Amino acid sequence: MLTLLCLSNKTALLILMAVLIVFIVLLTVLGIVFIVALRKRAPVVKVIMAPPREEPLAPAVPFVAAGEPTSPAPPAPLPEAEPEPAPDDDDAAAEDDTVFVTEGQDKVRYDRSFEAKLIQLKDETKEWYTTVKNELLSYKKVRSRISWRRESFQMGRMKIARFVVRGKTLCLMLAVEPSGYAGTKYAVEDVSNVASSADTPTMYRIKSARRAKYAVEMIAGIMKELSVGKQPGYEEKDYFIPYEGTMGLIRKGLIKRVVSSTTRTFEIREVDKEELSDEEYTVSDEEIAEAAAAVASANAEQEAAQDGTAEPLKEAAATAKE
Repeated sequence: MLTLLCLSNKTALLILMAVLIVFIVLLTVLGIVFIVALRKRAPVVKVIMAPPREEPLAPAVPFVAAGEPTSPAPPAPLPEAEPEPAPDDDDAAAEDDTVFVTEGQDKVRYDRSFEAKLIQLKDETKEWYTTVKNELLSYKKVRSRISWRRESFQMGRMKIARFVVRGKTLCLMLAVEPSGYAGTKYAVEDVSNVASSADTPTMYRIKSARRAKYAVEMIAGIMKELSVGKQPGYEEKDYFIPYEGTMGLIRKGLIKRVVSSTTRTFEIREVDKEELSDEEYTVSDEEIAEAAAAVASANAEQEAAQDGTAEPLKEAAATAKE
């Protein structure tokens, strides 16, 4: 009986150990799947960055003595709405702003860099760019880098924001969830479906001075959520760049001139016998003599017709044959 009890205890321990091993293996597999899923997703700030909409306070009810006539209270003023700026002509253009022009027989495409687009923006837009860029760079450890298509702002390896130019509009891309601004005064756009914008899925078009101010507020909200303070003694810089024409920017390498189609031309010229190979030019001496005799005969016939005599013609023909 004691032996059976010992065997049953050992069996129970073995079963328990097997169950624990299976549980540990399943937990490890689930952990690996979870880590892989996190790496595939763009690293954006998940918290709601936008401040809640400020609700207007209820107007105070004035005290009225009993028996005194009451007058209706004036209606509360409506909150001021942000004026919608006039749309640009090419505001709906593609991100690469591909424009084809015709130069003579050539069809040319101008590939404009971010810096070239920035130079050719309106002066007021460049002032808004300076304001928002200074706000980004005023925080600790934030650095900027300009590439051909855009300007990126990073804090270490973490992407914070980007600047792009759509048509004639300066756009601020933020590394936050667009849903965090739902129901607020910040009219953002969700561009998470664009592969190049996966890590900055919130786009805000800066079309007015008020929108530039709102962009500064949005950046301040992000940095507050990340617990990042401003650099002590930061001095703002002027990033205004004067306007320059397309040809000057092409010479500086800020615009690439790409010929997409053209009309081919051919050069026609005389070629001496010595310039051709034996395979291309194989004429015997007899053929050359016959050709010379034919030319001499034709010239003689023309002279005879002009002089009225046939005798020079016969002599010239006989001489050419010899």
